[in-house]
Amino acid sequence: MKSVIFVADLFINDYVGGAELTTEALLEASPDTLEVRKLHCQALTQEIADENKDAHWVICNFATLKDDIKTYFCKNMDYSIIEYDYKFCKYRSLEKHTAATKGECDCLTTLSGKINTAFYAYAHKIWFMSDAQREIFLSKIKHIKAEKCETLSSIFSEGDLRFINSIKDNEKDGNYLIIGSDSWIKGVADSIKFAEDNNLEYEVVRGIPYPELLIKMSTSRGLLFHPLGSDTCPRTTIEAKLLGCDLILNDYVQHKDEDWFSTPQRCNEYMLSRPSTFWEHYEQ
Repeated sequence: MKSVIFVADLFINDYVGGAELTTEALLEASPDTLEVRKLHCQALTQEIADENKDAHWVICNFATLKDDIKTYFCKNMDYSIIEYDYKFCKYRSLEKHTAATKGECDCLTTLSGKINTAFYAYAHKIWFMSDAQREIFLSKIKHIKAEKCETLSSIFSEGDLRFINSIKDNEKDGNYLIIGSDSWIKGVADSIKFAEDNNLEYEVVRGIPYPELLIKMSTSRGLLFHPLGSDTCPRTTIEAKLLGCDLILNDYVQHKDEDWFSTPQRCNEYMLSRPSTFWEHYEQ
Protein backbone atom coordinates (compact mmCIF):
# COMPACT_ATOMS: atom_id res chain seq x y z
CA MET A 1 0.00 0.00 0.00
CA LYS A 2 1.32 3.43 -0.93
CA SER A 3 2.32 5.53 2.07
CA VAL A 4 1.72 9.28 2.44
CA ILE A 5 3.33 11.11 5.37
CA PHE A 6 2.12 14.56 6.43
CA VAL A 7 4.77 16.76 8.04
CA ALA A 8 3.88 19.96 9.91
CA ASP A 9 5.05 22.26 12.67
CA LEU A 10 1.75 21.69 14.48
CA PHE A 11 -1.31 19.51 14.12
CA ILE A 12 -4.83 20.04 15.45
CA ASN A 13 -4.01 18.47 18.83
CA ASP A 14 -1.23 21.06 19.25
CA TYR A 15 -3.00 24.23 18.08
CA VAL A 16 -6.39 25.01 16.55
CA GLY A 17 -5.53 27.35 13.67
CA GLY A 18 -6.75 27.65 10.10
CA ALA A 19 -3.85 25.68 8.63
CA GLU A 20 -4.22 22.93 11.22
CA LEU A 21 -7.98 22.69 10.60
CA THR A 22 -7.42 22.30 6.86
CA THR A 23 -4.72 19.68 7.41
CA GLU A 24 -6.99 17.77 9.78
CA ALA A 25 -9.89 17.88 7.30
CA LEU A 26 -7.59 16.40 4.64
CA LEU A 27 -6.42 13.68 7.01
CA GLU A 28 -10.01 12.81 7.90
CA ALA A 29 -10.87 12.47 4.19
CA SER A 30 -7.89 10.24 3.34
CA PRO A 31 -8.87 7.17 1.27
CA ASP A 32 -8.52 3.59 2.46
CA THR A 33 -6.28 2.88 -0.53
CA LEU A 34 -3.44 4.86 1.08
CA GLU A 35 -1.57 4.50 4.34
CA VAL A 36 -1.54 8.02 5.78
CA ARG A 37 0.62 9.06 8.72
CA LYS A 38 1.74 12.32 10.28
CA LEU A 39 5.02 13.58 11.76
CA HIS A 40 6.09 16.84 13.40
CA CYS A 41 8.81 18.82 11.60
CA GLN A 42 11.08 18.76 14.64
CA ALA A 43 10.95 14.95 14.74
CA LEU A 44 11.93 14.49 11.09
CA THR A 45 15.51 13.27 10.64
CA GLN A 46 17.47 12.02 7.66
CA GLU A 47 17.30 8.54 9.15
CA ILE A 48 13.48 8.63 9.25
CA ALA A 49 13.43 9.96 5.69
CA ASP A 50 15.68 7.12 4.53
CA GLU A 51 13.48 4.56 6.27
CA ASN A 52 10.52 5.90 4.27
CA LYS A 53 12.13 6.49 0.88
CA ASP A 54 9.14 4.95 -0.92
CA ALA A 55 6.59 7.25 0.74
CA HIS A 56 5.22 10.47 -0.67
CA TRP A 57 5.68 13.31 1.81
CA VAL A 58 3.19 16.16 2.16
CA ILE A 59 4.89 19.15 3.79
CA CYS A 60 2.51 21.60 5.49
CA ASN A 61 3.75 24.50 7.63
CA PHE A 62 7.51 23.98 7.97
CA ALA A 63 8.93 26.91 9.97
CA THR A 64 10.65 24.44 12.33
CA LEU A 65 11.98 22.14 9.61
CA LYS A 66 15.78 22.28 9.55
CA ASP A 67 17.52 23.60 6.45
CA ASP A 68 19.62 20.46 6.10
CA ILE A 69 16.45 18.34 5.96
CA LYS A 70 14.99 20.61 3.27
CA THR A 71 18.20 20.24 1.26
CA TYR A 72 18.13 16.46 1.68
CA PHE A 73 14.53 16.32 0.49
CA CYS A 74 15.39 18.36 -2.61
CA LYS A 75 17.94 15.76 -3.65
CA ASN A 76 16.39 12.52 -2.44
CA MET A 77 12.68 12.54 -1.62
CA ASP A 78 9.30 12.63 -3.39
CA TYR A 79 7.29 15.39 -1.73
CA SER A 80 4.56 17.99 -2.13
CA ILE A 81 3.98 21.25 -0.25
CA ILE A 82 0.71 22.69 1.01
CA GLU A 83 1.48 26.40 1.27
CA TYR A 84 -0.73 28.17 3.78
CA ASP A 85 0.99 31.58 3.78
CA TYR A 86 4.35 32.94 2.56
CA LYS A 87 7.08 30.90 4.20
CA PHE A 88 9.79 32.16 1.87
CA CYS A 89 9.56 35.30 4.06
CA LYS A 90 10.74 35.11 7.66
CA TYR A 91 7.63 37.06 8.69
CA ARG A 92 5.44 34.76 6.55
CA SER A 93 3.87 37.94 5.14
CA LEU A 94 5.32 40.44 2.69
CA GLU A 95 3.27 43.25 4.22
CA LYS A 96 4.30 42.39 7.78
CA HIS A 97 7.93 42.31 6.66
CA THR A 98 7.56 45.84 5.28
CA ALA A 99 5.75 47.05 8.40
CA ALA A 100 8.45 45.60 10.67
CA THR A 101 11.56 46.62 8.70
CA LYS A 102 10.36 49.62 6.64
CA GLY A 103 11.70 47.83 3.57
CA GLU A 104 10.56 45.27 1.02
CA CYS A 105 11.05 41.57 1.74
CA ASP A 106 14.56 40.44 0.79
CA CYS A 107 14.40 37.03 2.44
CA LEU A 108 14.96 35.15 -0.82
CA THR A 109 18.47 36.63 -1.06
CA THR A 110 19.59 35.03 2.24
CA LEU A 111 21.06 31.53 2.55
CA SER A 112 17.89 30.26 4.20
CA GLY A 113 15.85 31.95 1.48
CA LYS A 114 17.84 30.24 -1.25
CA ILE A 115 17.30 26.88 0.45
CA ASN A 116 13.58 27.60 0.58
CA THR A 117 13.68 28.51 -3.12
CA ALA A 118 15.13 25.10 -3.92
CA PHE A 119 12.68 23.39 -1.54
CA TYR A 120 9.72 24.84 -3.44
CA ALA A 121 11.30 24.26 -6.85
CA TYR A 122 11.98 20.55 -6.31
CA ALA A 123 8.50 19.78 -4.95
CA HIS A 124 6.44 17.35 -6.99
CA LYS A 125 3.39 19.58 -6.39
CA ILE A 126 2.60 22.83 -4.57
CA TRP A 127 -0.95 23.35 -3.33
CA PHE A 128 -1.94 26.97 -2.70
CA MET A 129 -4.79 28.52 -0.76
CA SER A 130 -5.79 31.05 -3.44
CA ASP A 131 -5.06 32.01 -7.02
CA ALA A 132 -3.60 35.35 -5.93
CA GLN A 133 -1.20 33.64 -3.52
CA ARG A 134 -0.09 31.23 -6.26
CA GLU A 135 0.61 34.11 -8.64
CA ILE A 136 2.74 35.91 -6.05
CA PHE A 137 4.82 32.77 -5.54
CA LEU A 138 5.30 32.32 -9.28
CA SER A 139 6.40 35.94 -9.62
CA LYS A 140 8.81 35.80 -6.68
CA ILE A 141 10.32 32.33 -7.17
CA LYS A 142 11.14 31.93 -10.84
CA HIS A 143 12.25 28.29 -10.47
CA ILE A 144 8.74 27.12 -9.59
CA LYS A 145 6.98 25.60 -12.61
CA ALA A 146 3.38 26.75 -13.05
CA GLU A 147 2.23 23.28 -14.13
CA LYS A 148 3.21 21.94 -10.70
CA CYS A 149 1.02 24.50 -8.92
CA GLU A 150 -2.67 24.17 -8.10
CA THR A 151 -5.09 26.11 -5.92
CA LEU A 152 -6.57 23.89 -3.22
CA SER A 153 -8.20 26.49 -0.92
CA SER A 154 -9.07 25.95 2.73
CA ILE A 155 -10.67 22.58 3.48
CA PHE A 156 -13.63 21.83 5.73
CA SER A 157 -14.65 18.47 7.13
CA GLU A 158 -17.96 16.97 6.00
CA GLY A 159 -19.24 17.25 9.56
CA ASP A 160 -18.53 20.97 9.76
CA LEU A 161 -20.19 21.58 6.40
CA ARG A 162 -23.27 19.63 7.50
CA PHE A 163 -23.51 21.69 10.68
CA ILE A 164 -23.10 24.97 8.78
CA ASN A 165 -25.84 23.97 6.35
CA SER A 166 -28.15 23.05 9.24
CA ILE A 167 -28.02 26.59 10.71
CA LYS A 168 -27.66 28.74 7.56
CA ASP A 169 -31.32 29.80 7.59
CA ASN A 170 -31.31 31.19 11.14
CA GLU A 171 -32.87 34.63 11.54
CA LYS A 172 -30.26 37.37 11.48
CA ASP A 173 -29.88 40.50 13.60
CA GLY A 174 -28.28 43.80 12.53
CA ASN A 175 -24.75 43.15 13.81
CA TYR A 176 -21.56 42.70 11.83
CA LEU A 177 -19.17 40.32 13.52
CA ILE A 178 -15.49 41.15 13.90
CA ILE A 179 -13.41 38.16 14.95
CA GLY A 180 -11.08 39.18 17.76
CA SER A 181 -7.44 38.19 17.35
CA ASP A 182 -4.02 39.24 18.63
CA SER A 183 -2.47 38.48 15.24
CA TRP A 184 -1.17 41.60 13.47
CA ILE A 185 -2.36 40.46 10.07
CA LYS A 186 -6.00 40.10 11.14
CA GLY A 187 -6.35 43.90 11.45
CA VAL A 188 -8.95 43.92 14.22
CA ALA A 189 -8.43 47.58 15.11
CA ASP A 190 -8.81 48.62 11.46
CA SER A 191 -12.03 46.62 11.17
CA ILE A 192 -13.44 48.29 14.29
CA LYS A 193 -12.50 51.73 12.95
CA PHE A 194 -14.23 50.98 9.65
CA ALA A 195 -17.40 49.91 11.45
CA GLU A 196 -17.43 53.04 13.62
CA ASP A 197 -16.61 55.37 10.72
CA ASN A 198 -19.51 53.90 8.74
CA ASN A 199 -21.99 53.75 11.64
CA LEU A 200 -22.29 49.97 11.47
CA GLU A 201 -23.58 47.92 14.38
CA TYR A 202 -20.84 45.48 15.26
CA GLU A 203 -19.71 43.00 17.85
CA VAL A 204 -16.20 41.72 18.48
CA VAL A 205 -16.13 38.04 19.42
CA ARG A 206 -13.17 36.00 20.57
CA GLY A 207 -12.39 32.87 22.49
CA ILE A 208 -15.71 31.09 22.07
CA PRO A 209 -15.97 27.42 21.01
CA TYR A 210 -16.17 26.82 17.27
CA PRO A 211 -19.81 25.60 17.16
CA GLU A 212 -20.89 28.63 19.19
CA LEU A 213 -19.02 30.94 16.83
CA LEU A 214 -20.80 29.42 13.85
CA ILE A 215 -24.18 29.81 15.55
CA LYS A 216 -23.32 33.42 16.41
CA MET A 217 -22.33 34.04 12.81
CA SER A 218 -25.53 32.41 11.53
CA THR A 219 -27.61 34.95 13.50
CA SER A 220 -25.52 37.99 12.49
CA ARG A 221 -26.08 40.28 9.55
CA GLY A 222 -22.55 40.00 8.30
CA LEU A 223 -18.81 39.68 8.77
CA LEU A 224 -16.39 42.61 8.68
CA PHE A 225 -12.79 41.63 8.00
CA HIS A 226 -10.03 44.02 6.94
CA PRO A 227 -6.66 42.26 7.33
CA LEU A 228 -3.46 44.32 7.16
CA GLY A 229 -1.71 41.95 4.78
CA SER A 230 -2.44 39.14 2.35
CA ASP A 231 -4.62 36.51 4.02
CA THR A 232 -4.55 33.61 1.62
CA CYS A 233 -7.95 31.95 2.22
CA PRO A 234 -9.36 32.87 5.66
CA ARG A 235 -11.85 30.30 6.91
CA THR A 236 -14.15 32.75 8.67
CA THR A 237 -14.99 34.42 5.38
CA ILE A 238 -15.97 31.05 3.88
CA GLU A 239 -18.09 30.20 6.92
CA ALA A 240 -19.82 33.59 6.67
CA LYS A 241 -20.47 33.10 2.94
CA LEU A 242 -21.92 29.63 3.53
CA LEU A 243 -24.16 31.08 6.27
CA GLY A 244 -25.55 33.77 3.98
CA CYS A 245 -23.91 36.70 5.75
CA ASP A 246 -23.11 40.04 4.14
CA LEU A 247 -19.34 40.32 3.75
CA ILE A 248 -17.35 43.54 4.04
CA LEU A 249 -13.83 42.57 3.01
CA ASN A 250 -10.77 44.37 1.71
CA ASP A 251 -8.46 43.31 -1.11
CA TYR A 252 -6.09 41.47 1.22
CA VAL A 253 -8.66 38.65 1.41
CA GLN A 254 -7.04 36.84 -1.47
CA HIS A 255 -9.75 34.41 -2.55
CA LYS A 256 -12.67 36.87 -2.43
CA ASP A 257 -12.98 37.31 -6.23
CA GLU A 258 -12.64 33.65 -7.20
CA ASP A 259 -15.70 32.25 -9.00
CA TRP A 260 -16.51 29.60 -6.41
CA PHE A 261 -16.89 32.30 -3.74
CA SER A 262 -19.59 34.22 -5.62
CA THR A 263 -22.64 32.55 -4.00
CA PRO A 264 -23.27 30.34 -0.94
CA GLN A 265 -24.37 27.45 -3.17
CA ARG A 266 -21.26 27.57 -5.37
CA CYS A 267 -19.11 27.91 -2.26
CA ASN A 268 -20.70 24.82 -0.68
CA GLU A 269 -20.27 22.74 -3.84
CA TYR A 270 -16.66 23.79 -4.14
CA MET A 271 -15.88 23.03 -0.49
CA LEU A 272 -17.38 19.55 -0.84
CA SER A 273 -15.15 18.84 -3.84
CA ARG A 274 -11.79 19.89 -2.43
CA PRO A 275 -10.71 16.81 -0.41
CA SER A 276 -11.28 14.47 -3.36
CA THR A 277 -9.42 16.87 -5.68
CA PHE A 278 -6.42 16.56 -3.38
CA TRP A 279 -6.49 12.82 -2.74
CA GLU A 280 -7.22 11.77 -6.32
CA HIS A 281 -3.87 13.26 -7.26
CA TYR A 282 -2.06 10.80 -4.94
CA GLU A 283 -4.17 7.74 -5.73
CA GLN A 284 -3.00 7.78 -9.36
